[in-house]
Amino acid sequence: MARDKGKSKDHRGTTKVREYLADRLDGARDLYLLALALGVRGDRARLFGPMIREARIHFTTVIEECRIAGLDTSAIAVMLGKKNEELVDSIRPEIWGHLEQLIAQRARGRAATPR
Repeated sequence: MARDKGKSKDHRGTTKVREYLADRLDGARDLYLLALALGVRGDRARLFGPMIREARIHFTTVIEECRIAGLDTSAIAVMLGKKNEELVDSIRPEIWGHLEQLIAQRARGRAATPR
């Protein structure tokens, strides 16, 4: 009987770990896509190059952690093979909206600040 409890507890723990890793994977993906989106805007590719590289390294590290834990990451591998423009198009609309708000707020703040 004690074994059954142990198995049940282990199963719940495994589920929690998988949920945690899935959340990390979503966050790492969003971070990488946002870095790409910022870098795609105009001549900023060089400016944001190091940030994009670090976001990609973080993303691939989280993907590897998820693979080790047994999560299916095949769809994400396909995503990484796409061109930057295609990836930027896959950013969730609510994240785009918030990013555009932040950029607009920053622009208004600069306009109000005398130089």
